[in-house]
Amino acid sequence: MTAREKAEATAVSAEPAREKRGVSWRGIAQLVIGLGALALVVMKSDARGLAEAIRNTRVALLPLAVVASFLVTLLMAYRWGVILKVRGYRFDVRHLFAYYLMGNFFTNFVPGGSLSGDVVRLIFISREARDKAFILSTLVYERLIGMFTLLLVGLIATLASRNYVQTDPALYLTEAILGMAFIAIAMMMSEWVSSRMARLIETLSARFKIERTGRAAARTILAISELRRSKGLLARTVAVSVVVRVVWGLGCYTVSRAMGLPLSLPIIFAFISLADLVRLMPISIGGLGVREWALVALFASVGVSQEKAVTFSLLAFAPIYLNAIAGGIIYISRARVVRKEVAAVEG
Repeated sequence: MTAREKAEATAVSAEPAREKRGVSWRGIAQLVIGLGALALVVMKSDARGLAEAIRNTRVALLPLAVVASFLVTLLMAYRWGVILKVRGYRFDVRHLFAYYLMGNFFTNFVPGGSLSGDVVRLIFISREARDKAFILSTLVYERLIGMFTLLLVGLIATLASRNYVQTDPALYLTEAILGMAFIAIAMMMSEWVSSRMARLIETLSARFKIERTGRAAARTILAISELRRSKGLLARTVAVSVVVRVVWGLGCYTVSRAMGLPLSLPIIFAFISLADLVRLMPISIGGLGVREWALVALFASVGVSQEKAVTFSLLAFAPIYLNAIAGGIIYISRARVVRKEVAAVEG
Protein backbone atom coordinates (compact mmCIF):
# COMPACT_ATOMS: atom_id res chain seq x y z
CA MET A 1 0.00 0.00 0.00
CA THR A 2 1.42 3.40 -1.00
CA ALA A 3 1.42 6.40 1.32
CA ARG A 4 -1.44 7.91 -0.69
CA GLU A 5 -3.50 4.72 -0.45
CA LYS A 6 -2.80 4.56 3.27
CA ALA A 7 -4.06 8.11 3.73
CA GLU A 8 -7.20 7.34 1.72
CA ALA A 9 -7.85 4.16 3.67
CA THR A 10 -7.44 5.99 6.95
CA ALA A 11 -9.78 8.75 5.76
CA VAL A 12 -12.42 6.23 4.69
CA SER A 13 -12.35 4.43 8.03
CA ALA A 14 -12.50 7.71 9.93
CA GLU A 15 -15.09 9.76 7.97
CA PRO A 16 -18.21 7.85 9.05
CA ALA A 17 -17.11 8.21 12.65
CA ARG A 18 -16.67 11.97 12.21
CA GLU A 19 -20.13 12.17 10.65
CA LYS A 20 -21.61 10.38 13.61
CA ARG A 21 -19.94 12.65 16.15
CA GLY A 22 -21.19 15.71 14.29
CA VAL A 23 -24.83 14.73 14.69
CA SER A 24 -24.71 13.24 18.19
CA TRP A 25 -27.33 15.52 19.72
CA ARG A 26 -29.66 15.10 16.80
CA GLY A 27 -29.04 11.37 17.02
CA ILE A 28 -29.97 11.32 20.69
CA ALA A 29 -33.19 13.18 19.88
CA GLN A 30 -34.00 10.74 17.06
CA LEU A 31 -33.32 7.76 19.31
CA VAL A 32 -35.48 9.14 22.13
CA ILE A 33 -38.33 9.97 19.75
CA GLY A 34 -38.17 6.58 18.05
CA LEU A 35 -37.95 4.45 21.16
CA GLY A 36 -40.48 6.66 22.97
CA ALA A 37 -42.99 6.42 20.12
CA LEU A 38 -42.53 2.65 19.91
CA ALA A 39 -42.83 2.19 23.67
CA LEU A 40 -45.95 4.37 23.77
CA VAL A 41 -47.73 2.51 20.97
CA VAL A 42 -46.85 -0.84 22.59
CA MET A 43 -48.07 0.32 26.02
CA LYS A 44 -51.33 1.54 24.51
CA SER A 45 -51.85 -1.91 22.99
CA ASP A 46 -53.39 -4.84 24.81
CA ALA A 47 -50.63 -7.25 25.91
CA ARG A 48 -52.82 -10.30 25.37
CA GLY A 49 -53.78 -9.04 21.92
CA LEU A 50 -50.12 -8.64 20.98
CA ALA A 51 -49.29 -12.11 22.31
CA GLU A 52 -52.20 -13.62 20.40
CA ALA A 53 -51.20 -11.87 17.16
CA ILE A 54 -47.68 -13.25 17.49
CA ARG A 55 -48.88 -16.71 18.49
CA ASN A 56 -51.23 -16.98 15.51
CA THR A 57 -48.57 -15.95 12.98
CA ARG A 58 -47.40 -18.68 10.63
CA VAL A 59 -43.67 -18.34 11.21
CA ALA A 60 -42.84 -20.63 8.27
CA LEU A 61 -43.83 -17.85 5.83
CA LEU A 62 -41.62 -15.17 7.37
CA PRO A 63 -38.32 -16.30 5.74
CA LEU A 64 -39.90 -15.33 2.41
CA ALA A 65 -40.11 -11.74 3.66
CA VAL A 66 -36.43 -11.90 4.64
CA VAL A 67 -35.47 -13.16 1.17
CA ALA A 68 -37.57 -10.38 -0.39
CA SER A 69 -35.77 -7.71 1.66
CA PHE A 70 -32.30 -8.89 0.60
CA LEU A 71 -33.50 -9.14 -3.01
CA VAL A 72 -34.71 -5.52 -2.77
CA THR A 73 -31.23 -4.42 -1.63
CA LEU A 74 -29.63 -6.40 -4.45
CA LEU A 75 -31.96 -4.81 -7.01
CA MET A 76 -31.15 -1.33 -5.71
CA ALA A 77 -27.44 -2.11 -6.00
CA TYR A 78 -28.04 -3.22 -9.60
CA ARG A 79 -29.94 0.03 -10.30
CA TRP A 80 -27.03 2.05 -8.90
CA GLY A 81 -24.66 0.15 -11.17
CA VAL A 82 -26.81 1.04 -14.19
CA ILE A 83 -26.59 4.72 -13.24
CA LEU A 84 -22.81 4.60 -12.70
CA LYS A 85 -22.32 3.15 -16.19
CA VAL A 86 -23.44 6.45 -17.71
CA ARG A 87 -19.89 7.76 -17.19
CA GLY A 88 -18.21 4.44 -17.87
CA TYR A 89 -17.84 3.19 -14.28
CA ARG A 90 -18.50 -0.54 -14.21
CA PHE A 91 -18.76 -2.25 -10.85
CA ASP A 92 -19.66 -5.81 -9.99
CA VAL A 93 -23.20 -5.91 -8.56
CA ARG A 94 -21.94 -7.91 -5.57
CA HIS A 95 -19.49 -5.09 -4.87
CA LEU A 96 -22.24 -2.48 -4.86
CA PHE A 97 -24.49 -4.83 -2.88
CA ALA A 98 -21.92 -4.85 -0.06
CA TYR A 99 -21.81 -1.04 -0.08
CA TYR A 100 -25.60 -0.91 0.01
CA LEU A 101 -25.71 -3.26 2.99
CA MET A 102 -23.19 -1.05 4.81
CA GLY A 103 -25.37 1.93 3.97
CA ASN A 104 -28.36 0.12 5.47
CA PHE A 105 -26.39 -0.36 8.68
CA PHE A 106 -25.76 3.37 9.03
CA THR A 107 -29.31 4.24 7.95
CA ASN A 108 -30.91 2.09 10.63
CA PHE A 109 -28.41 2.25 13.49
CA VAL A 110 -26.66 5.61 13.12
CA PRO A 111 -28.18 9.09 13.48
CA GLY A 112 -28.92 10.93 10.26
CA GLY A 113 -31.36 8.50 8.65
CA SER A 114 -30.91 7.65 4.98
CA LEU A 115 -28.37 10.50 4.67
CA SER A 116 -25.89 8.54 6.81
CA GLY A 117 -26.19 5.53 4.52
CA ASP A 118 -25.68 7.69 1.42
CA VAL A 119 -22.58 9.30 2.95
CA VAL A 120 -21.03 5.88 3.59
CA ARG A 121 -21.72 4.75 0.02
CA LEU A 122 -20.29 8.02 -1.32
CA ILE A 123 -17.11 7.63 0.74
CA PHE A 124 -16.42 4.04 -0.26
CA ILE A 125 -17.29 4.27 -3.96
CA SER A 126 -15.37 7.55 -4.35
CA ARG A 127 -12.15 5.72 -3.45
CA GLU A 128 -12.52 3.79 -6.69
CA ALA A 129 -14.36 6.18 -9.02
CA ARG A 130 -12.58 9.37 -7.80
CA ASP A 131 -15.41 11.54 -9.12
CA LYS A 132 -17.30 12.77 -6.07
CA ALA A 133 -19.51 15.29 -7.87
CA PHE A 134 -20.77 12.64 -10.28
CA ILE A 135 -21.13 9.97 -7.56
CA LEU A 136 -23.16 12.42 -5.47
CA SER A 137 -25.37 13.14 -8.47
CA THR A 138 -26.01 9.40 -8.90
CA LEU A 139 -27.15 9.20 -5.27
CA VAL A 140 -29.49 12.17 -5.67
CA TYR A 141 -30.82 10.84 -8.98
CA GLU A 142 -31.32 7.43 -7.38
CA ARG A 143 -33.31 9.01 -4.55
CA LEU A 144 -35.49 10.94 -6.97
CA ILE A 145 -36.20 7.86 -9.09
CA GLY A 146 -36.91 5.79 -5.97
CA MET A 147 -39.28 8.43 -4.60
CA PHE A 148 -40.95 8.88 -7.99
CA THR A 149 -41.62 5.13 -8.25
CA LEU A 150 -42.69 4.81 -4.61
CA LEU A 151 -45.33 7.49 -5.14
CA LEU A 152 -46.39 6.12 -8.52
CA VAL A 153 -46.89 2.56 -7.24
CA GLY A 154 -48.56 3.84 -4.07
CA LEU A 155 -50.96 6.03 -6.04
CA ILE A 156 -51.88 3.17 -8.39
CA ALA A 157 -52.39 0.90 -5.38
CA THR A 158 -54.73 3.37 -3.65
CA LEU A 159 -56.81 3.72 -6.81
CA ALA A 160 -57.00 -0.09 -7.10
CA SER A 161 -57.98 -0.31 -3.41
CA ARG A 162 -61.26 1.48 -4.11
CA ASN A 163 -62.66 -1.86 -5.21
CA TYR A 164 -62.20 -3.06 -1.62
CA VAL A 165 -62.68 0.08 0.50
CA GLN A 166 -64.79 2.45 -1.55
CA THR A 167 -65.89 5.04 0.98
CA ASP A 168 -63.15 5.16 3.60
CA PRO A 169 -61.81 8.75 4.09
CA ALA A 170 -58.29 7.40 4.78
CA LEU A 171 -58.12 6.18 1.20
CA TYR A 172 -58.96 9.61 -0.21
CA LEU A 173 -56.38 11.20 2.10
CA THR A 174 -53.80 8.65 0.96
CA GLU A 175 -54.55 9.45 -2.68
CA ALA A 176 -54.22 13.19 -2.03
CA ILE A 177 -50.89 12.89 -0.20
CA LEU A 178 -49.36 10.51 -2.74
CA GLY A 179 -50.72 12.51 -5.69
CA MET A 180 -49.34 15.87 -4.52
CA ALA A 181 -45.98 14.36 -3.61
CA PHE A 182 -45.83 12.62 -7.01
CA ILE A 183 -46.39 15.90 -8.85
CA ALA A 184 -43.71 17.62 -6.73
CA ILE A 185 -41.11 14.92 -7.44
CA ALA A 186 -41.98 14.85 -11.15
CA MET A 187 -41.38 18.62 -11.30
CA MET A 188 -38.01 18.25 -9.54
CA MET A 189 -36.97 15.72 -12.20
CA SER A 190 -37.73 18.27 -14.94
CA GLU A 191 -34.62 19.77 -16.58
CA TRP A 192 -36.39 23.14 -16.79
CA VAL A 193 -36.94 23.16 -13.03
CA SER A 194 -33.51 21.79 -12.12
CA SER A 195 -31.62 24.38 -14.24
CA ARG A 196 -33.50 27.24 -12.58
CA MET A 197 -33.03 25.65 -9.18
CA ALA A 198 -29.26 25.50 -9.78
CA ARG A 199 -29.18 29.21 -10.68
CA LEU A 200 -31.25 30.07 -7.61
CA ILE A 201 -28.88 28.13 -5.35
CA GLU A 202 -25.85 29.90 -6.81
CA THR A 203 -27.53 33.31 -6.31
CA LEU A 204 -28.50 32.58 -2.72
CA SER A 205 -25.11 31.10 -1.85
CA ALA A 206 -23.39 34.24 -3.17
CA ARG A 207 -25.70 36.42 -1.09
CA PHE A 208 -25.04 34.42 2.10
CA LYS A 209 -21.29 34.08 1.45
CA ILE A 210 -21.32 30.30 0.97
CA GLU A 211 -20.29 30.25 -2.68
CA ARG A 212 -18.29 27.02 -2.43
CA THR A 213 -21.19 25.06 -1.01
CA GLY A 214 -23.60 26.64 -3.47
CA ARG A 215 -21.42 25.82 -6.47
CA ALA A 216 -21.10 22.20 -5.33
CA ALA A 217 -24.88 21.89 -4.92
CA ALA A 218 -25.50 23.52 -8.31
CA ARG A 219 -22.98 21.19 -10.01
CA THR A 220 -24.72 18.20 -8.48
CA ILE A 221 -28.13 19.33 -9.72
CA LEU A 222 -26.78 19.98 -13.21
CA ALA A 223 -25.00 16.60 -13.21
CA ILE A 224 -28.40 15.00 -12.73
CA SER A 225 -29.41 16.59 -16.04
CA GLU A 226 -26.57 14.65 -17.66
CA LEU A 227 -28.02 11.46 -16.22
CA ARG A 228 -31.52 12.30 -17.46
CA ARG A 229 -30.21 12.91 -20.96
CA SER A 230 -28.61 9.47 -21.07
CA LYS A 231 -30.52 7.39 -23.61
CA GLY A 232 -32.76 4.81 -21.98
CA LEU A 233 -31.51 5.44 -18.43
CA LEU A 234 -34.80 6.83 -17.15
CA ALA A 235 -36.80 3.89 -18.51
CA ARG A 236 -34.36 1.30 -17.14
CA THR A 237 -34.07 2.83 -13.67
CA VAL A 238 -37.82 3.31 -13.37
CA ALA A 239 -38.38 -0.29 -14.47
CA VAL A 240 -35.94 -1.61 -11.87
CA SER A 241 -37.49 0.67 -9.24
CA VAL A 242 -40.95 -0.70 -10.02
CA VAL A 243 -39.61 -4.23 -9.51
CA VAL A 244 -38.09 -3.06 -6.21
CA ARG A 245 -41.46 -1.75 -5.02
CA VAL A 246 -43.25 -4.91 -6.16
CA VAL A 247 -40.80 -7.24 -4.41
CA TRP A 248 -40.89 -5.15 -1.22
CA GLY A 249 -44.70 -5.02 -1.32
CA LEU A 250 -44.93 -8.77 -1.85
CA GLY A 251 -42.62 -9.32 1.12
CA CYS A 252 -44.92 -7.22 3.30
CA TYR A 253 -47.97 -8.99 1.86
CA THR A 254 -46.37 -12.30 2.86
CA VAL A 255 -46.24 -11.04 6.45
CA SER A 256 -49.91 -10.05 6.29
CA ARG A 257 -50.81 -13.52 4.98
CA ALA A 258 -48.71 -15.13 7.70
CA MET A 259 -50.75 -13.17 10.25
CA GLY A 260 -54.04 -13.94 8.51
CA LEU A 261 -54.92 -10.27 8.02
CA PRO A 262 -57.95 -9.59 5.78
CA LEU A 263 -56.07 -7.13 3.57
CA SER A 264 -55.82 -7.11 -0.21
CA LEU A 265 -52.54 -6.75 -2.08
CA PRO A 266 -53.39 -3.19 -3.32
CA ILE A 267 -54.15 -2.03 0.23
CA ILE A 268 -50.82 -3.40 1.49
CA PHE A 269 -48.99 -1.66 -1.36
CA ALA A 270 -50.77 1.64 -0.65
CA PHE A 271 -50.22 1.58 3.11
CA ILE A 272 -46.60 0.46 2.86
CA SER A 273 -45.93 3.31 0.43
CA LEU A 274 -47.18 5.80 3.01
CA ALA A 275 -45.21 4.09 5.78
CA ASP A 276 -42.07 4.32 3.64
CA LEU A 277 -42.66 8.04 3.15
CA VAL A 278 -42.82 8.40 6.94
CA ARG A 279 -39.61 6.37 7.29
CA LEU A 280 -37.78 8.83 5.05
CA MET A 281 -38.49 11.71 7.42
CA PRO A 282 -35.55 12.39 9.81
CA ILE A 283 -37.78 12.13 12.86
CA SER A 284 -36.35 8.91 14.26
CA ILE A 285 -33.59 6.52 13.23
CA GLY A 286 -34.89 4.41 10.35
CA GLY A 287 -38.46 5.54 11.09
CA LEU A 288 -38.56 3.44 14.27
CA GLY A 289 -41.73 4.06 16.27
CA VAL A 290 -43.09 6.65 13.84
CA ARG A 291 -43.88 4.05 11.19
CA GLU A 292 -45.75 1.97 13.81
CA TRP A 293 -48.02 4.91 14.61
CA ALA A 294 -48.61 5.49 10.89
CA LEU A 295 -49.53 1.86 10.25
CA VAL A 296 -51.77 1.70 13.33
CA ALA A 297 -53.76 4.66 11.98
CA LEU A 298 -53.90 3.24 8.45
CA PHE A 299 -54.85 -0.29 9.50
CA ALA A 300 -57.53 1.04 11.86
CA SER A 301 -59.26 2.59 8.83
CA VAL A 302 -59.79 -0.90 7.37
CA GLY A 303 -60.79 -2.58 10.63
CA VAL A 304 -57.48 -4.11 11.74
CA SER A 305 -56.76 -3.88 15.47
CA GLN A 306 -53.89 -1.87 16.89
CA GLU A 307 -52.24 -4.99 18.26
CA LYS A 308 -52.17 -6.66 14.85
CA ALA A 309 -50.97 -3.45 13.18
CA VAL A 310 -48.04 -3.13 15.60
CA THR A 311 -47.14 -6.80 15.18
CA PHE A 312 -47.32 -6.47 11.40
CA SER A 313 -45.04 -3.43 11.44
CA LEU A 314 -42.42 -5.10 13.62
CA LEU A 315 -42.42 -8.29 11.54
CA ALA A 316 -42.52 -6.55 8.15
CA PHE A 317 -39.60 -4.21 8.91
CA ALA A 318 -37.50 -6.70 10.91
CA PRO A 319 -35.82 -8.03 7.71
CA ILE A 320 -34.46 -4.53 7.06
CA TYR A 321 -32.56 -4.78 10.33
CA LEU A 322 -31.15 -8.13 9.21
CA ASN A 323 -29.83 -6.34 6.11
CA ALA A 324 -28.39 -3.65 8.34
CA ILE A 325 -26.70 -6.16 10.66
CA ALA A 326 -25.15 -7.90 7.65
CA GLY A 327 -23.90 -4.51 6.48
CA GLY A 328 -22.45 -3.78 9.91
CA ILE A 329 -20.52 -7.05 9.85
CA ILE A 330 -19.14 -6.21 6.38
CA TYR A 331 -18.20 -2.69 7.48
CA ILE A 332 -16.39 -3.92 10.60
CA SER A 333 -14.53 -6.60 8.66
CA ARG A 334 -13.40 -4.06 6.05
CA ALA A 335 -12.32 -1.62 8.74
CA ARG A 336 -10.17 -4.35 10.29
CA VAL A 337 -8.54 -5.06 6.93
CA VAL A 338 -7.79 -1.35 6.49
CA ARG A 339 -6.24 -1.13 9.97
CA LYS A 340 -4.07 -4.20 9.30
CA GLU A 341 -2.88 -2.75 5.98
CA VAL A 342 -2.08 0.59 7.60
CA ALA A 343 -0.27 -1.14 10.48
CA ALA A 344 1.74 -3.23 8.00
CA VAL A 345 2.83 -0.11 6.10
CA GLU A 346 3.68 1.80 9.28
CA GLY A 347 5.58 -1.22 10.62
